[in-house]
Amino acid sequence: MKRNIRLLLITAFLLCVVTGCGKEKEEEVIEPVDTEQIAVDGAEVEDYSVLNYSSLEVLAYEGDSKAQIMLGRTLEYGTEDTKQDFNAAISWYQMASDSGDAEGTCALGYFYLTGTGVDKDLDKAEELFNQAIEAGITNAKVGLARVKLAKGNYLDTSDSAFNAEDTEDSENIEESEEQEETDTEETDEQLEEIITLLTEAVQSGDIDGEYYLGYMYAHGIGVAIDFNKAFDYFNRVVTSEKTDLEYQDAINYSNIELGIMYIRGNGVEADNDLALDYFTAASDNGSAKASYYIGQMYEKGIGVDKDYEKAMEYYLIAAEKEYAPALNEIGYLYYNGYGVDVDFASAVYYQKLAALQGYPIAQVNLGFLYENGYGVERNLETALSYYEMAANSGYEGANEAVVRVKAQINEEM
Repeated sequence: MKRNIRLLLITAFLLCVVTGCGKEKEEEVIEPVDTEQIAVDGAEVEDYSVLNYSSLEVLAYEGDSKAQIMLGRTLEYGTEDTKQDFNAAISWYQMASDSGDAEGTCALGYFYLTGTGVDKDLDKAEELFNQAIEAGITNAKVGLARVKLAKGNYLDTSDSAFNAEDTEDSENIEESEEQEETDTEETDEQLEEIITLLTEAVQSGDIDGEYYLGYMYAHGIGVAIDFNKAFDYFNRVVTSEKTDLEYQDAINYSNIELGIMYIRGNGVEADNDLALDYFTAASDNGSAKASYYIGQMYEKGIGVDKDYEKAMEYYLIAAEKEYAPALNEIGYLYYNGYGVDVDFASAVYYQKLAALQGYPIAQVNLGFLYENGYGVERNLETALSYYEMAANSGYEGANEAVVRVKAQINEEM
């Protein structure tokens, strides 16, 4: 929907009232009206992205759903001039959705899908995406596919880009076994439906769909692993000329996946320099995960000289976005004194920030710190609670810690 923007006209009469026509007075400098973002009466808005925040607000409050969507995007992702505000973004999307704009409905679906700014509700997200699909929103098919992926627990949520043999176990203060990977070869009816939804989205030119379809081929979810196809889909995304805010995640994720492929040599000749280039592109575009991966490369000396101070630099960049794995890793560096002085109190601080997000590795690490009294007063009950949090999330190795601490508690009673 295109809207007309009315140009504010300053009449000669109004100027007379303000300046005092016919009266002698000191010459005043009248600031020119900024009309760059204001269209002449009768003109249509072709591109809402050229409007400043205030102009968008004027239109949005007048009921322009496209302006409401643009404000939602701006607040959802944040810009140099606008602070990220999920609650405000949700309000604008809801306003657009209530007025019948299905783009707003689709955008709301993603908040319920991820639990950002609202309680996570996959059923609600599915309902919203289905409504948007019925209204002809292609991207809602990607959203619905993601709901089904989440419900089936098909996605690999680990934060390791590197082969185990190339790395040390640096995330755990207390060593524990890796979680077993889920079977990614399952090709049941649900997965076939997911592939169909993503394929339809890609055929309509949706780059979110291209990223997720690439991910399916890279990880063998619902299809046979095909790194060539995965590379093709990821490359389409990163070479796309689309730069709108809503495409930022797909571009960053695709850069990260390409970096992982070059780290592991999956479908391409292993090249750590290229991997670093792809991670850097995503990091420069605001990806906390990419910054974390660059930190991992410097911490472990993968393709670069091992440099703990440089690793810390990138972890701190990711930590500014409250990225749990980076917060945990900062705590690990402080615990061991890698690139910094040993500081148990700082280790506890950063582990807590990560643990509060439900990050199980940090919960195990905190349990270890409380169990042994590093940086905090020794407290077995608190240690047990953190170990149990990690165990309840299915983190392997936490159960052994639970048994061990319970035994210590019984002995000290």
